[in-house]
Amino acid sequence: MLVQVSAIEATVVIAVGVLGIYYWVLYRFGILKPGNTKLVLSENIPDNNDIIPRVMLAKGYSKMILPPAIDTSPMPEPELINESDLELLDEVDTTLLKEAEIVVEKIQDTINHIASDPPNPEEVTSKIHAIVSPYKLFIETEYYDSINTYIALALERDCGMKLSPEDLQSLWN
Repeated sequence: MLVQVSAIEATVVIAVGVLGIYYWVLYRFGILKPGNTKLVLSENIPDNNDIIPRVMLAKGYSKMILPPAIDTSPMPEPELINESDLELLDEVDTTLLKEAEIVVEKIQDTINHIASDPPNPEEVTSKIHAIVSPYKLFIETEYYDSINTYIALALERDCGMKLSPEDLQSLWN
C-alpha cells in the first residue's frame, strides 16, 4: 500500500533529518557536550548594557563574539512641523525649477565634453552663452544667481577658469 506524501511534508521530514544528523555530529565530536561551558551567575557579570547575556566559556575555547550593545536611550521627540511655514510651489515655480534643472544639466554636459585640453576660454564661454541666452526669463528670478553660481563653480572646478560677475552677466546677453 502506497502512502501519498505532499512535497511540503517530504521537505519537512528531510530538513528535520538533516538537522538531526548535524546535531548528532556536533555532539559526537564534543562540540555540544554539556560539560564544555560554564554559566556565570548574574551577580558576577560586570555591569554593562549588553542586551544578550554573556556566557564565559571554559579554557581552550574561544570567547563568543557578540554584536555591540544597542543604545537604549529614548529617542528625542520629533518637532512638530508648523504647516504655516511650508510654502507650496505653484505651477509657474515648478516649471521654472524644471527648466533651471535642464539648463544646469546642459551646462554640465557641455563642460564635460569640451574638445580642447586645456579648455579654450572663448570656446567655453560661447557654448555656455548659447545654452543660457534663450533662458532670459531667469534674469528676474532667484534661479539667475543660482545658475550663475553653478556656472562659476563648475568652470573653476572642471576647466580651471574663473569668471567675474560681469563675465557671468554677459553670458546671458
